[in-house]
Amino acid sequence: MKKLVKTIPKEAEYYFRVAMDAENTESPVKVLEYFDRAITMDPGYVTAWNEKANFLDLIQRYDEALVCYDTAIRIDPGMAEAWFNKGLTLKKIGRDSDAADCITRGIELAIGG
Repeated sequence: MKKLVKTIPKEAEYYFRVAMDAENTESPVKVLEYFDRAITMDPGYVTAWNEKANFLDLIQRYDEALVCYDTAIRIDPGMAEAWFNKGLTLKKIGRDSDAADCITRGIELAIGG
């Protein structure tokens, strides 16, 4: 599968970095606000969608995390990390079969399948 290459606007990248740096120091509301600013500036910013989902998973907002992973996958179906991470979240909520499918897909993509 061909890898998606995209230029991210500097301001979107800035808010993405601020969100990543703030995960351990700011309130969850503030961190999500930073991710949302990055995504608003570039709705196709697949890495921001994936990392926002990871953060939502971390704070146990699993349904919202799954929506963000699905958005990342819709933008870039070849993003192995989003597939794998989605599988881990599905496992946490007891959807073992779906989790295994997503994790397997993530591994296949990561090794070039």
